[in-house]
Amino acid sequence: MGKLFGIPVDELAVVLLALLAAGLAVVGLLALRNRVFFRMGIRNIRRRPGRSALIVVGSMLGTAIIAAALATGDTMGRTVRSSAISALGQADEVVAAQGVATALAAGTEGTTGTRYFPESYAGKIRAATQGSGLVDGVTPVIVETIAVQDLTTRQNEPRATLFAADPESMRPFGDITSDGETVSLADLKAGEVYLNADAADELDAKAGDMLRVLAGQEFINATVKAIVHYDGGATDGSGLLLPLSEAQRLLDKPGLVKAVFVSNTGGAESGAELSGQVIDRLEPTLAPLGLEADNTKEDALAAADTAGGAFMSMFTTFGSFSIAAGILLIFLIFVMLAAERRGELGIARAVGTRRGHLVQMFLFEGVAYDLMAAAIGVLLGVAVAYGMVLVMAAAFAQAFGDFEISYSVKPTSLVVSYAIGVLVTLLVVTFSAWRVSRMNIVSAIRDLPDPPVEKERRRRWILGIVGVLLGGLLAVSGVSAEDAVALGLGVALIVLSFVPILHALGLPDRAVHTCAGLALLTWFLLPIDRWLFGELKVNFSMFLLGGLMIVIGATWTIVYNADVLLGAVASTLGRIRALAPVLRMSIAYPLRSVFRTGVTLAMFTLVVFTIVVGSITTSSFLGAMDNVQVFGGGFDVRATASPASPVPDMPDALRFARGVDPADFRVVASVSDLPVDAKQVGTEAKPETYVVHGADRAYLTNTTYSLATRAKGYESDAAVWQAIRDGKNLAVVDAFVVPRRANWAFGPMPAFRLSGLYLEDEAFDPIPVQVEDPQTGKSLTVHVIGVLSDRTPELMAGIWTSQSSVVAVFGDRVIPTTYLFAVRDGVDSDAEAKALESAFLSHGMQADSLQSLLDDVIGGNLTFNRLIMGFMGLGLIVGVAALGVISARSVVERRQQIGVLRAIGFRKQMVQACFLLESSFIALTSIVIGTGLGVLVGHNVIRDSRQTPSWEGMAFIVPWWTFVVVFLVVYAVALATTFLPALRASRVYPAEALRYQ
Repeated sequence: MGKLFGIPVDELAVVLLALLAAGLAVVGLLALRNRVFFRMGIRNIRRRPGRSALIVVGSMLGTAIIAAALATGDTMGRTVRSSAISALGQADEVVAAQGVATALAAGTEGTTGTRYFPESYAGKIRAATQGSGLVDGVTPVIVETIAVQDLTTRQNEPRATLFAADPESMRPFGDITSDGETVSLADLKAGEVYLNADAADELDAKAGDMLRVLAGQEFINATVKAIVHYDGGATDGSGLLLPLSEAQRLLDKPGLVKAVFVSNTGGAESGAELSGQVIDRLEPTLAPLGLEADNTKEDALAAADTAGGAFMSMFTTFGSFSIAAGILLIFLIFVMLAAERRGELGIARAVGTRRGHLVQMFLFEGVAYDLMAAAIGVLLGVAVAYGMVLVMAAAFAQAFGDFEISYSVKPTSLVVSYAIGVLVTLLVVTFSAWRVSRMNIVSAIRDLPDPPVEKERRRRWILGIVGVLLGGLLAVSGVSAEDAVALGLGVALIVLSFVPILHALGLPDRAVHTCAGLALLTWFLLPIDRWLFGELKVNFSMFLLGGLMIVIGATWTIVYNADVLLGAVASTLGRIRALAPVLRMSIAYPLRSVFRTGVTLAMFTLVVFTIVVGSITTSSFLGAMDNVQVFGGGFDVRATASPASPVPDMPDALRFARGVDPADFRVVASVSDLPVDAKQVGTEAKPETYVVHGADRAYLTNTTYSLATRAKGYESDAAVWQAIRDGKNLAVVDAFVVPRRANWAFGPMPAFRLSGLYLEDEAFDPIPVQVEDPQTGKSLTVHVIGVLSDRTPELMAGIWTSQSSVVAVFGDRVIPTTYLFAVRDGVDSDAEAKALESAFLSHGMQADSLQSLLDDVIGGNLTFNRLIMGFMGLGLIVGVAALGVISARSVVERRQQIGVLRAIGFRKQMVQACFLLESSFIALTSIVIGTGLGVLVGHNVIRDSRQTPSWEGMAFIVPWWTFVVVFLVVYAVALATTFLPALRASRVYPAEALRYQ
């Protein structure tokens, strides 16, 4: 993973380490100058090890979440890098016919008609690099998709990669190994081949098995000499290795090759850094030959960093609420520590201790907790990431077959997560220490509330006015830029800033906070901004901002009116004589500590709210996607053939195919794929790599794929598809290339993208797009008249036009290689897919029922989304830890109160019940309010989504049973956490507690 928050990770690690060193150096100097206060701060850690352990647990969770997110990003980046290195090995550049770079970047295997060129060109390339010190290897290769039958085990592999190279020039490209020993292509005799481990698994093959290798109508029989491992065989999947001469004979390409691999000086990854210099040196030699060099590995490694960054961004974003809850917990911990020692601190101030000394004492204690917590948090985060990797591996294996995830954590990620954890906690501890040091000495000694201070009133005026002005500026800028996030932030800042102003005017707390809380709830739960200003641009930041403000608003409203709520509970249950005294005591303490109760309630509610919203939206969207008619667009089976051996006329071929009854199919459609350089006409955008799909009349007549938006003049989706079929040079594009006002995606848009419209627009003017085949230089201008719905699968990514339009310009470059079949009623689509694979094995056909593809996608997404929910659920540990901290602190803080209660007749069980009821109030209120708010926000999300053509008719699905199970478990754990402090409190002897100091 190269970047975090847009900053290179290596540079960020250096900066954070410098800040951490500076911060710890300042703390160390203060400790040296004030050793007495340093000892007093550290002494508190040793006095109560159980409490200290609980504080460390609560403080480490934010660091653990950050570390887990970074480790997951590293893992995904390493996985993509491993895939690239497994395919390319030491090869850093691929030299091939012009357009190869486009095919590789587009993620295609190439297209029909890809040009072979003389093997002798490799010598010219080798000569061009000699003496430069940049290149240490050049080898001509053939890479083709072929089919393989194991005649011994009777297993088939329709899509294996044939890799053939010159044995002599392969030496700089790494060793081929078998059972730990190095072997060579030169060791293969005529009729012998090597298989890699993936191919051996698919074929259930072993050394000595007889294979049939099929390439179109040609085939050879060969014996497996050995199962080998080789990084550089142009695939990270099934592969078969041959000497170059044997492959030329099989494919009838004497003296020709498809590419030349170039290995730069350096390792498998470091060599890619020289790609720019190597390509510049090769350019004068390649241009006259009609070839080009592609920095394949450099691009793959950059894509790996992007993938890692996207996963990191996803997990840090979803973990933001838990991180915020962890920060609140740290703040709460030190506020409670100050409350416990308030009398002690007041006496210390009375005998001459300055405020700065109190701040330092708390700071020393906090730093000690901080350093331990961050270290444990990093280790926990790494462990959590490993667990998530195991889950992701299962999810991706289900959705993508051979996709394997390699666990990896970079040292820089550990440094960054540890430094962030320490620095964030250090800032919170410093602020908390400063806040608690501001006390009235007399009030502290007598344990009375601090009287209002005139200076404090002036500060409230200043802060409030500044906040209102800044919020107003943000709101105005949000309206002018049509940005809902800036507008919402401005409104939130205005509302929050009015709180200190109204306090300064003398209004009561209940009225001020209730009005502010209701204002926040109203603005962020209702679409007021849309009612006032129309459609505005939003992104995921709106979810973070809205969630925080909704929880703050709800917490203020509840906490400052809790006496009414709890009074109603007391008046109802209090009629039970045995419960009456316990209820009154359980109600009194939370109402006395409004700030403490509010912070704890906010922490718990925040995480519950996030989980509920995420679960509802995930369930609803997956439910809408789980529709094979929508996913398949009216087709039941999808098949692809090797570009080297396509089936030009599939309906005719079916008549002669063995084991396939043409009568089973009511529609047979064909699609061609061509990697192109695409550019929107009339803009300054440069051409970017994308794919054009040419669909035949059968496809365009029968497809039912829906559109998110259409060009003006087209009244229905069917009218758009009909216009593409009957017209000329008309097209639709996928939704990935179109900007949207509501941008909830984590990954970047493709390099090719359209401008001048939004996906949410009801209609737009047709958009001209020029597409050019880089291999032939021919170009075509199509007019985009539709954008595919978000519900269409990723298989539909690209520019879709008619086959007749692309054939008129690109000719035999666009022979169909993808085939769609709609089966008749009662026909098993899975069985037909297997029959097609068997019948067209020689064409390298891979066929799948669209229902099975959909099941894999839904299953993978469901597993992955559960993983996200579990990651977000880490915040529930914060809430449970908060209840444990509060309960443990309450026992110490209320020791004398407990003694009085025991002295006047409270039994042990009644004291225990008081503590458990207090925790129940916070936990149950958080669960109920968080769930209610989450359901409301989830309903708003689904309601807004239904307004778009992509998600019309989507059901609002609430997984109630999931919530019931999860929250019952959480509540039970919360009570268990509270039980031990409650048990300890019940064992306090009255006489001992009353003389406790």
